[in-house]
Amino acid sequence: MKSRILLYLAIGLFILGTAWFIFSKRGYGPGQVLPATINRDCAPWDGAAFTVKIPASAGAMISASIYQSPEIALPVTFSFPDETGRTGNALVLLPVGEPAELSGKVSFQGIEPGTPVDGRFDLLSETGQVFQGKFRADWGNEIVMCG
Repeated sequence: MKSRILLYLAIGLFILGTAWFIFSKRGYGPGQVLPATINRDCAPWDGAAFTVKIPASAGAMISASIYQSPEIALPVTFSFPDETGRTGNALVLLPVGEPAELSGKVSFQGIEPGTPVDGRFDLLSETGQVFQGKFRADWGNEIVMCG
């Protein structure tokens, strides 16, 4: 009887340890909605744009810039990298070192300036680090002057 309890305890600890290890590497738990910030921005040619910044694991920040006006009524998905240079870019900003380009997708349920923006991201770094999850972005108060 005592050995069976110890066996169940060991199995339970193994499962908990494995789950902790997996989710600590990702920086967030399954189904968690990450707090993000969205701001108006400027495209490289000084056109309208917006940027979403999402906190990632270990002090890193995901930055997805979309080179179009943020007034988007319907759900939309943007893919990166953008070979044309007209859609935008997705980067991981590290606490130390240069930003690294990400590939994958960022989706929005729709965007209306002044109201929180819900979305998802599924991105991959060149080193194989996966960034996936949901976010809710509140509008920041950065003042942008394009041109």
